[in-house]
Amino acid sequence: MKIGNIKLSLLIIIIGVALTQCKTEEIILHGEISGTVTDTLTSQPLQAVAVKLNPINDTTSTGIDGKYVFKSLVPGNYEIEASKQAFTNITKDVTVSPAKTSEINFALEEIPVIYFSKSDLDFEIDLISLSFTITKTGQGKLGYTLAPSKEWISVNPISGDLDKETDTITVTINRSGLDHNFIKEWISFNYSFHQYNLQDTVGVYLNGVLDQDKNYYKIVKIGSQTWMAENLNTGREIALSSEPQNNGIVEKWCYNCGVYGGLYLWDEVVQYHPEGVSPGLTQGICPVGWHIPTVPECIILMDYLGGGLNALPKLKATTSWDLPNNGTNESGFNALAGGNTSNKEIVYVGYRFFIHLADPDLQNRLGGFFRIEGNDVIAAQVGGLGNGLFVRCIKDPPKK
Repeated sequence: MKIGNIKLSLLIIIIGVALTQCKTEEIILHGEISGTVTDTLTSQPLQAVAVKLNPINDTTSTGIDGKYVFKSLVPGNYEIEASKQAFTNITKDVTVSPAKTSEINFALEEIPVIYFSKSDLDFEIDLISLSFTITKTGQGKLGYTLAPSKEWISVNPISGDLDKETDTITVTINRSGLDHNFIKEWISFNYSFHQYNLQDTVGVYLNGVLDQDKNYYKIVKIGSQTWMAENLNTGREIALSSEPQNNGIVEKWCYNCGVYGGLYLWDEVVQYHPEGVSPGLTQGICPVGWHIPTVPECIILMDYLGGGLNALPKLKATTSWDLPNNGTNESGFNALAGGNTSNKEIVYVGYRFFIHLADPDLQNRLGGFFRIEGNDVIAAQVGGLGNGLFVRCIKDPPKK
């Protein structure tokens, strides 16, 4: 045998042995998962639904057509979850087969949203019963229960089923044994939807008045009138160097607003509608059911307390005034010496108290003011001040 043939034979043998020693590499055929997410109620596709695949913790989201897809998946068992805010979450098991697409569709149900006609109930100092209504979005009946925070708060009905109708809830207060301090409590509204336990609350307020910013103020009944026993403090604080603007936002200046309340320009007080000013009917920035007091109303207040110097100490707070000018606050009006704004400065505290009055002379649109100054007599005046003053609101008279 020739040497060349020997070498060729050896090479063939070596290759053959090598081939017998090698294992064939396994070829894995990947699979896919795809599907569509729709709204149960409308059957329309849902966009921006988060679709999560476990255990690989991969996440995608649906497009405008409600579709999603996971590609190049190793065959095996998975768990897939679809979730979207305000909708129920759904989880499904899926098996991925080699070279195949598994179609998994979801229909998500909108979680009902509860709407209250009133988020807060203000019983002031004399009301014992108020009502509010509840409605909801979404389909199907929803069972609910109500749970007052105190035993002296009663609700009727205390439970029910809500579908497409509107339910009316009546809340009754038992004032027996309650003092006259203002009280903040609540009613819990509890309901369940599938695996979700949800809760909302309705505020219950007594012996005060609630403004648009949910500040709650002490109030006092003096004779036939009911007054705020604190200065109004609604709105957004602005710098003394700024001017309030007709921008739909209540704006105020502050000198310790948490104690003295805000200081407001007259135009801001009536929200830039001077043509709507009418004595006894000017709500302005006061809470609903209250209004800017008038000169005649201030005179009624003073006369009830004895007039002039007799009324003065009964209206003034027992603190904040320059000694010896503190009052007895016998009336509960609690007039704090806080002054006003003038030339972009706050008049010093301790000497006088001003509040805005609705001008009974409709031709004069600067408004009037009510003044307590040192130990001088109380004056209710019309016009003259074009700077920021406090606001005390008075409750509207009962409707006839």
